[in-house]
Amino acid sequence: MTYPCGLIRDLLPLYLDDVCQEDSKQAVEQHLSACEKCRQYCESMKFIEDFAEKQHDNSEDMRLADGLKRIKMKINKKIRNIILCSAAAAVFLIIGFNALCTVPIKSIDLKNVTVSAAVYPINELPHNLDVDQDSVTISFGEADTSDTYRITIPDMPNAKINMTENVMEHNEFVTVISWSCPYLIREIKSEYQGDTLYVTAFQTTVLNNKAPANVQTTQSLEFKEINQIVFVEEDGKEKVLWSK
Repeated sequence: MTYPCGLIRDLLPLYLDDVCQEDSKQAVEQHLSACEKCRQYCESMKFIEDFAEKQHDNSEDMRLADGLKRIKMKINKKIRNIILCSAAAAVFLIIGFNALCTVPIKSIDLKNVTVSAAVYPINELPHNLDVDQDSVTISFGEADTSDTYRITIPDMPNAKINMTENVMEHNEFVTVISWSCPYLIREIKSEYQGDTLYVTAFQTTVLNNKAPANVQTTQSLEFKEINQIVFVEEDGKEKVLWSK
């Protein structure tokens, strides 16, 4: 008598565990001898069972293999931590070096700074660029938009500064301040009180702060009348750096 493959495959787990009835065992063996597909299926089940048994094997070899696996995992973890720490240290060094070269955290001694200034009434400045280029000039409609003023200052790195009509109409004076120093001035801590500009610190970077030339001149533009510039020391003493 022949049996369908599905029925035989249902009996295979019992057959492999040797718990099925004798007639069922004979039926399975008779079918396997004639059916190649079911024979292969039976072999695959044997392989799976053998693998499962090995996974639960508590022999000395398996314990040794597990121990070696744990050691390998610990070593890999240490290597990974070393790599991560090295990468973090490299990033920290790069950021730190960049900060030393760019962040204004070092004070410049006042004796190294020379200050001069010039105050111009806005309504008296030449309103074209055809005049003597040694003077401050204002032109209207020379920039990208027709309602923008352009201020040109001799020897200023930003020679052409665009200002809106609103800024120009609401201010009566423009003051050009020149700060000369053998170091690159990255920040000037200051505040206005009336027509006086009070400076409390000139700051540069820790590294890479030397001027390209012996003296670096930085100019700033203020839309107000400044009559004097005063340096305030830490003890409160004042020193006039420039007066009109």
